[in-house]
Amino acid sequence: MVRIRCGLTTIVAMVMTLVSAVAPVAAQPKPPQEKSSTFDRSPLLKEPKTPEEMFAATLLTVDLIRPDLAVKYFDQFEAAEPDDELLLKLRDQYGTGDFLKLARTKELQPRSAALLERLNAAARKQAEDPDFLAGLVQNYLQAKNRELAFVELRNAGVNAVPEILKQLSLSEATDQQDALFRALTKMGDLVIPPMLGALDSPKERIQISAVDVLNWLDASVAIPYLWFPAFDENQPVGFRTAAKRTLAKLLKGSPERAAQLSSIDASNELRRLARLYYRNPGASPIDDNGQISLWYWKDSAGTVAQQTYPPDIAGLLLSARFARQALSLSPDSPEPQRQYLGALLGLEVTRNGWDKPRVASPDSALYLAMTAGEEMVSQVLSEALEAGQSPTALAALEVLSQNGSREQLSSQKGVKSPVIAALNSPDPRVQFAAATTILKLDPKTAFSGSTRVVSILARALTDPGKSRAIVIDADGQRASQTAGFLADHGYDSVVCATGREGFEQAATSAGVEVIVINVNCMRWDLTQTLANLRADARTAATPIVIYGPSANREDVSRVMARSAPATFVAQSPTASDFLAQFVPFMANQKTPPLSDHERSLQKGAAVYWLAIIGSGNMSRLFDISQAEKELELAVEDPAVAMNALVALGSIPARAAQQKLAYVALNAQVDDALREAASGQLAYHIQRHGLLLTRDEVIRLQAGWKQTDRPGVKSALASVMGSLRPDAAIVGERLRQFPVPPAN
Repeated sequence: MVRIRCGLTTIVAMVMTLVSAVAPVAAQPKPPQEKSSTFDRSPLLKEPKTPEEMFAATLLTVDLIRPDLAVKYFDQFEAAEPDDELLLKLRDQYGTGDFLKLARTKELQPRSAALLERLNAAARKQAEDPDFLAGLVQNYLQAKNRELAFVELRNAGVNAVPEILKQLSLSEATDQQDALFRALTKMGDLVIPPMLGALDSPKERIQISAVDVLNWLDASVAIPYLWFPAFDENQPVGFRTAAKRTLAKLLKGSPERAAQLSSIDASNELRRLARLYYRNPGASPIDDNGQISLWYWKDSAGTVAQQTYPPDIAGLLLSARFARQALSLSPDSPEPQRQYLGALLGLEVTRNGWDKPRVASPDSALYLAMTAGEEMVSQVLSEALEAGQSPTALAALEVLSQNGSREQLSSQKGVKSPVIAALNSPDPRVQFAAATTILKLDPKTAFSGSTRVVSILARALTDPGKSRAIVIDADGQRASQTAGFLADHGYDSVVCATGREGFEQAATSAGVEVIVINVNCMRWDLTQTLANLRADARTAATPIVIYGPSANREDVSRVMARSAPATFVAQSPTASDFLAQFVPFMANQKTPPLSDHERSLQKGAAVYWLAIIGSGNMSRLFDISQAEKELELAVEDPAVAMNALVALGSIPARAAQQKLAYVALNAQVDDALREAASGQLAYHIQRHGLLLTRDEVIRLQAGWKQTDRPGVKSALASVMGSLRPDAAIVGERLRQFPVPPAN
């Protein structure tokens, strides 16, 4: 009634106003006055006094296209400092549409837009108030005219649904249950997502009511959620029957065709759904903030609740749900077992945090995977790599590193080892985990892809700690501009003039997250550059962005399709236009960047394993000389220098021997490191021969004689012995050593 009265009042006021504006005035003598236009006079019969009247006057003058007066009355309304309660009252009177109209009125901007934001914030706060929502439901149940009371309930939107379900669960009165059910059906499609959550209620009344609402609304989106309750023998008979009949109606056109559906259909469909959400997390609707909303039953609240998730977590949650249901219908089937375990492992990594240590406590998915056996986990790893589920692959590799055998490194039934395949994952974490897992499995024979192990360890030593892009463009000015655009999004760019140079940089540099190539790429051309990038394991999975004039998009579509993941970005003069095309593509390609802690752990582990390889039998399988330059740099880092020295000591190269000598003589370095470097230098000379120049040997001898550090002097003495001094030198040194005293 409030809305109706308000509408009539507004109409009457407008009519009276217009009449007053145009009605002829009785003829009578007028005093002389300045000429004025009708437009200058206010169309209102009286000036507004209250905030409500000021708001109404603003709306009316906007409708009458009197922006001058609209600004005046809006100023008065703002000066009255309306609170949230008044704004909500005005919304109930006029509707949100009128606030939106003011927000779009140019003369009132930006203040009118801010007012709309205030209203929205107040509405959100009110809609989230449990007491307010409970009051709406009680008013609806107790009102004599429920149709009018329902309007307020409907205005609360989806936020009212949890309270309606809660009251439906508590109420024992049939007429109230029927009224609440009618309210849900009359609210329309917006109640469908909460009804999906209500299917998991432990109370049969709520389960059946949810199914009936979905039936009433012909909610085809509910089909995936009805398979399990329709065929799970552990569900209440009434719930199972209602679900099966609704499913038949939605799929077959009639509830009477329920007999045409079977538990086999249900099991197969649930497996398909588990695969779908595992491989395509964004299969659910994504909101403007890039989030997916899921409804679930919250036991502590006695009703449904809503939670938003990033697509990766939402996809894994849904995959786990459907895989678990398929497993319940077919407990001995290997596929849902793998699907469920894979989703659980992925969830554990993403929800706990990529950079958090994973502990196999008895209640963890990691522990569960360890009990499942290496064959099961190996298959989970294989499916994770195929689906691009890096978190699951990472967890599976950690499990295999602890309970796997060397058989994991050999092909089984013509299928490549998933552990070795993981070396070429697009995710750097997975690559590194695969490399260390292989080393922990202690291989005894060579295998395909073994060269990748050392290159991955080496790249971990030089990770710049920042996203890196390779820009390939023969036009230096254009390349610099593109690098600038990428810098605005946090990338350090390496600019290359040719395809060959770009390939070499991408293949040998750490931290490369994207390769950006101009369509007019030279030496190699675009097709050849793409082919080489995809043929090399080091760059096979790196995302590629091809940029150029929009007209070239179709020209490169075929070669781009063969080079996935790849996209085309239209050349743009501004960073905003370029990044608007670039960012969405990259958002779907990358996992969170390595944290400083993760980077530090990887660096330490990489140097450790390189030292183990160099000093043991695995040196026959892995050539750590690939990592020589990276190890020379690692020697400068005190946190990993010891192991770096050990690794360098096994590389038969002159540069390695020179680096060991440099550290041994460097007075600025800690004594322990100098001693370790001297020991490795002596070992290196004995094993690989003297590779130092004459001048470098002279400096070594001088350093040995001049140092006053006992430990260092002793360590350098071993180097002097490794130089194989002739008899004259040895005799001189012996003569300089005093005879021991008799006492």
